[in-house]
Amino acid sequence: MTQKLLGKFFTWCAVVLTCGTANAQNNLQPCFRLPATIVCAPATITPIDCSGAPPNLIVYDYGDGQLRLDKSFTFTRPGKYAIRQGLNTLGAGGNISQPLELTVIAPQSPTFRLSNCNNRTVAVEITDTHFPAYIIEWGDGTSAEAESNSIKQHSYNAEGTFEITVKGITGQNITCGSAVQRVQVVNQLPPPSLRAVHVQSDGRARISYNLPVGFSYRLRQTSPSNNTVKLFDLPPGSSSFTAPDVVSAFDQYIYSIEAINPCHPAQPVTYFNFLGTHNIRVTPMRELNRINWSAPTHIGFTSFALFRNGSKIGEWTTPNVLQFDDREITCGEQYCYRLEARYYNGTALSVTQEVCMTTSRDSNPQRLAEPLATVSNEQVLITWRQPERTRIAQVLLRKIVPGQAAQQITLSRTQPPYTDASVFTAGDSYCYQLSYIDNCGNQAPWTEPFCTTVLRGAIRGDSVLLNWQELRGYNLIGYVIEQLDNNDRVLQTFRPTERNSFFLPTQRFHEQLLRFRVTSIIQTLSGPVALYSNTIRLRIEAVVQYPTAFSPNNDGLNDTFGVKTQFINKFSLQIFNRWGELVYYSENPDERWDGTYKGIPVPAGTYVLVIQAEDLTGRKIEQKNMLLVAK
Repeated sequence: MTQKLLGKFFTWCAVVLTCGTANAQNNLQPCFRLPATIVCAPATITPIDCSGAPPNLIVYDYGDGQLRLDKSFTFTRPGKYAIRQGLNTLGAGGNISQPLELTVIAPQSPTFRLSNCNNRTVAVEITDTHFPAYIIEWGDGTSAEAESNSIKQHSYNAEGTFEITVKGITGQNITCGSAVQRVQVVNQLPPPSLRAVHVQSDGRARISYNLPVGFSYRLRQTSPSNNTVKLFDLPPGSSSFTAPDVVSAFDQYIYSIEAINPCHPAQPVTYFNFLGTHNIRVTPMRELNRINWSAPTHIGFTSFALFRNGSKIGEWTTPNVLQFDDREITCGEQYCYRLEARYYNGTALSVTQEVCMTTSRDSNPQRLAEPLATVSNEQVLITWRQPERTRIAQVLLRKIVPGQAAQQITLSRTQPPYTDASVFTAGDSYCYQLSYIDNCGNQAPWTEPFCTTVLRGAIRGDSVLLNWQELRGYNLIGYVIEQLDNNDRVLQTFRPTERNSFFLPTQRFHEQLLRFRVTSIIQTLSGPVALYSNTIRLRIEAVVQYPTAFSPNNDGLNDTFGVKTQFINKFSLQIFNRWGELVYYSENPDERWDGTYKGIPVPAGTYVLVIQAEDLTGRKIEQKNMLLVAK
């Protein structure tokens, strides 16, 4: 491709430009060099000719396969380009050089890492490999040259904050990208602070600390028993570190943090902010748990605090108190203890691993308090309140049904509530007693019997009659009658004046199907509580009423015939004459017949009416009767 283009170009040059005689040009050879072999995009390159040929005979291929008379070219895209020079020797033919490689790189910010040292010294490590060379500007008017993966140190005349700029340099000393970091120059590396040491459940110590930003630190772990030392680098910006070694019951570790001087790594700066671990041991004894712990191993002690199940049970400010007897315990209960030792006026904390154990003390179980029985979803829901600081192994239930022997069962769970599903709440009142066996195997006294109440009802004529059994086993405040909808939402309430019965007129209700329950309000130590009875359903009969005669004679009396209904969902009325001919039909119970058929008054006489209906509960109603039409 290049040879073809070169041939075309030389032919054109010979005809148009009159480039000279062939004899004068026969000895010319391509020769050029690039001003730089690595440049930063966009870069304009002007090759330097050394062929001696007239400019009008020199062409260049700038890496895209095209020959140009242009003596400069701007590269905008990063990459590697093969640059060639071509000469037109006219009669001697054309000639083209071997390529020179040009690398065009994209501008970008170089990467580098800063490290602070003592004596106002800073180290810069060039971690970037994108550029052939770098310039470090220290921010105090001085600079230094550097290469990839090199480290340069610089000492300042004073402490303070400086901006260090690293520039990526290409050919012709062109800056192709720069990056800036701020550095706090110090005469002495700043001290860290140890905040806490927590011995975790796996026995390893988690050390919490504050590290000044921009400096490097490591943790020193010392074992006083054998004086061994281990060092762990702390990640910059971290606030905690978990040491890999397990703190045993017979050993302790003391921790401190030291600053690393990057300019002299073998000479760390040690800070004496010690913080050590403590051991704790729990021994179960008769009617008490004895807790022992280790003494402080370094200076700065402030106080001990002992915790049981997360709550503080003792605190001491003298380092020689190393034992405590815990007598506030319950049989079979698990207790977990931990010790917190504070140092340096409370600013540093050492927390032991939590130690748990189960007691074996004898017990005196108290009876269950506030046992309650209420009806829920036609089952009996039983609840109670357990004594504090008591662990229950089994709950016992005694069920008493009239006319049957008492039943005793062990409940499947020890926490309330319990649901008794084997009941007929509309038929019988159920009474219960509760007891339990604690983790020591001792049984609590039975509670007094506590019972449910049964609501019954009926519709007598125009009245709703409700009656119920009086509630037993509770401190009764009073009763409330509740009317419910189909979703057990309360529509209205009534407060009966009698203790076990109540009457209501049916005219007070707009529903055909009525649902009631009686709510017993009782007083407990926790306040008033509502206990529910079973729910009953009562049905008011639908109403379909009509006269058996009317006189459509326009005298203003009984001129039309109609039906009075209540609680009717579907309705149809048919009236037939004595020949079986349908003379009137309606599906609207509010419509009235005027005694005409096709607009003509019907003859006086006896007719047959047929009513078919359905009430709101879906019950079918069919009635046939004789209707007298008088004049």
